[in-house]
Amino acid sequence: MTAPRRLPPRRATGFTLAELLLVIGMVAVLAALLAAAMTDAIGLAWMVRCQGNLREIGAAYRRYLTDWRGEWPPVLTTRPEDLPAGLLKQIQDAAGLAAAPPRPAANWGQPGPHWSIVLWPYLHSIDIYTCPSDPKRGLRGGEVLSPEKSAGQALLDAPPESYGLNVILFRTADDLRRQAGCNWGTRGDSDYNGLATCTTAADQRRQFPALESRILLFCGTAGQTVGSQYNIAFRTSGLVERWEWHPHRASAAFADEPGSGANYLFVGGHVEFRDELPGPWEWGCDLGP
Repeated sequence: MTAPRRLPPRRATGFTLAELLLVIGMVAVLAALLAAAMTDAIGLAWMVRCQGNLREIGAAYRRYLTDWRGEWPPVLTTRPEDLPAGLLKQIQDAAGLAAAPPRPAANWGQPGPHWSIVLWPYLHSIDIYTCPSDPKRGLRGGEVLSPEKSAGQALLDAPPESYGLNVILFRTADDLRRQAGCNWGTRGDSDYNGLATCTTAADQRRQFPALESRILLFCGTAGQTVGSQYNIAFRTSGLVERWEWHPHRASAAFADEPGSGANYLFVGGHVEFRDELPGPWEWGCDLGP
């Protein structure tokens, strides 16, 4: 009788500690790569949406020019009689944003028909004024504005206005406007403050050769609400912080970090992403006759 054959000892199942650590490390690397790819994809998607917002605002500008026979939308006005009461009621009925209460006349009076207000009939959307990657997206009214800027509020409980107007196209040196033959802003601020509109297409073309290649609006002005009076073209002014946040958010205002950048709408209607701050010529700093 033969003895029963002995089976070899069974090998223990499962991972060793070294194998387990290796798998965890590989999963962590893959998760990091996936997270980075997702971040890039979200940033690029937001950049595309931002460019779409700028294109729609640009189209509204062109329609406004047609309807107003070449008069450009106003930067602001401080005269009570120029307040667009009917338009403000439209915005309140459609978006629930009431006009801010009047301020003392000594404090520039009530904010007037800022460009984002007068373009409302062409846009009919309050969301279009906020870039999807604006750091203040989702905030409202007093949460958006810093205390020192609250006096410029035009609409109560308004969301952030991510887009700034290049005011160099509107308000520059008086003598250069006179040389260009303009009929506004040639006697100092006395004929600028209170204007319901401040320039025309004809004035613009006299002042700026190759007007279509100049910046009209840009993304990156976190810190104001829709309808506020804060508009500026470049960060050296100190009036509005120019943030860069596409496709990655910069660490701070004025950071100019690679891969951040911003979107720019040009007068001709095209939108470009710029990683670096555009040059003075594109802003219109070379204004002349």
